[in-house]
Amino acid sequence: MVGSLRLIGGSISAGAALVSILSYTTSRAAEGGPAGARAHRLALAPAPDTVTALGDSIQLAALVTDESGAAVAGAAPTWTSTDPQVLAVDRAGTAVAVGPGVATILVHAGALETRARIVVRQRPAAVVVDDTLLRLDEGIRARPPARVVDARGQAIVGLEPSWNSGDPAVAMVDSLGRVEAVSPGRTILTAVAGTLQTRVPLEVTPVPASITVLAGENQRSPAAAALPTALGAQVVSRSGRPVAGVPVRFEPASGGRADPAVDTSDAQGMVQSAWTLGDTPGRQRLTISVEGVAGTPTLTAEADPVAGNAVVTLVSEELGGVAGDTLNVPVVVRLGDSLGRALADVPVGWSAADGGAMSPLAARTDSLGEARAVWRLGPRAGRQRARIQAGNARTLPVFVATATARPGEAVGLVVRSGAGQSGTVGSALVRPIVVRAVDRLGNGVPGARLTRAGGPGAAFDGEVTTDSGGQVKLRWTLGREPGTQRLTLRLADDTASATVTARATPGAPAALAFVSPPATRSAKALAAPLMVEVTDPFGNPIPGRTISFRPSSGRVSPARVVTDPHGRAQVRWTLGPKPAKVSLAATVGGTKLSRTLTLPRP
Repeated sequence: MVGSLRLIGGSISAGAALVSILSYTTSRAAEGGPAGARAHRLALAPAPDTVTALGDSIQLAALVTDESGAAVAGAAPTWTSTDPQVLAVDRAGTAVAVGPGVATILVHAGALETRARIVVRQRPAAVVVDDTLLRLDEGIRARPPARVVDARGQAIVGLEPSWNSGDPAVAMVDSLGRVEAVSPGRTILTAVAGTLQTRVPLEVTPVPASITVLAGENQRSPAAAALPTALGAQVVSRSGRPVAGVPVRFEPASGGRADPAVDTSDAQGMVQSAWTLGDTPGRQRLTISVEGVAGTPTLTAEADPVAGNAVVTLVSEELGGVAGDTLNVPVVVRLGDSLGRALADVPVGWSAADGGAMSPLAARTDSLGEARAVWRLGPRAGRQRARIQAGNARTLPVFVATATARPGEAVGLVVRSGAGQSGTVGSALVRPIVVRAVDRLGNGVPGARLTRAGGPGAAFDGEVTTDSGGQVKLRWTLGREPGTQRLTLRLADDTASATVTARATPGAPAALAFVSPPATRSAKALAAPLMVEVTDPFGNPIPGRTISFRPSSGRVSPARVVTDPHGRAQVRWTLGPKPAKVSLAATVGGTKLSRTLTLPRP
């Protein structure tokens, strides 16, 4: 290339000499040359081909001659370039390379024209990097500012050097030829263009990429008080390395203050600050930010209402419903301070103290300081309680709301007491019969109407109504027949019934009779045994009673007999001597009840 430049330089010098000669010849012709010479030929010198650096110049000369080859005096050539962006030419014929490409220099002298085609093709002479030290932030991809230049230092458009990294752990080159800063450190980058190359040191500097919260999240404290634990965070680079010397800003969004408001990260990238909450109860937030870092952590803390400055009131009207059912309207409470101002965004907890369940419609008070919950009552009728905890249970007492749970419709009858008794026929049982009307959950239903569906004896006529506890007490007078007796009660709407059983025993002995006695006596003994029967006032046989027999003559075997299940007892009577008539007296033990059988002589 240097040789070419010298050759071109020699051409430029020769051209300049030729121009001087032509100028002298023209001048001489004008002074006394042959008159009337005609231009016949236009020649251009030198005959250049290629220029290899922008800014190189070529001095061209034009020669006009007549038919005999003599120079024509007075000829003044004009110079133009077909592409001034490639070659520029002045009036003296000096052509300068402006840009890469091909251009033609046109020369006119009168009617004559000649031209020269010149190629401007830059030849790489060096790779140039302007900086003596390159710096890239970690994680950045960029093409370093390097260029390939020609001999005059002009950049060759479209020719980019490629890069090599001395330490890919610090910086690497991707498939697009960009240098990626991988991790903090230093390495050497080499820019290569063909056989040309140059080296430049690269320093990869760590930059904050993210902020990690390490301490202080999700704390709670009374409003306007300091949180018990300081906030802690760490600033790290893209590769997860701590970044020191970074200002970190702590900014409460709901009043309060952070101390310090700005902390500078230490060698481990650590910062910390104490957070004093604002005086408004509810959730409060604080952001931690670093300039240039997109991710901004937000911490949340719970500011509890201050004890003695928070008032919970029940907004709902008198609450009541059917046991086991959901109340028709939500339970609404309002939380305010001692001045009557609503306290919004305060957490409220709900629980049912007597069974059932509470389902909050929102976890916190709304802008009016109100919170709502749906209450499904427990299964037992009566007074039920809901426990409502606003804020922190350690600082605020629980608020208790009450509701009246009413029994549902009567769907069943339950015998509470009095069943399984024993009594005398026709007499009232000792203990009353207690029957309860119940709803689907077993609660007593007051005002339920009961009717008698069947059974002997007497209990009540028409209908009876349950008392405030859902019960009725009945006195049951048993029927006249001994054995198991059943009294059936039914709800007036025939939806349910209950049956009470009792055992009826015969009454006291009221009658004693000989069953089918003989009309006359035989000679010595009766042909068949004698039988007696003991009955109560209703004619029911009485078993298990002792009957004593005493004959007026002869003997009875046995003399004492216990009545069988049919109230009967039998004996054999052996007659004695033959008086005019004989008799047999029978007496029920423990009573004065007796009967005498007299048999006349046959």
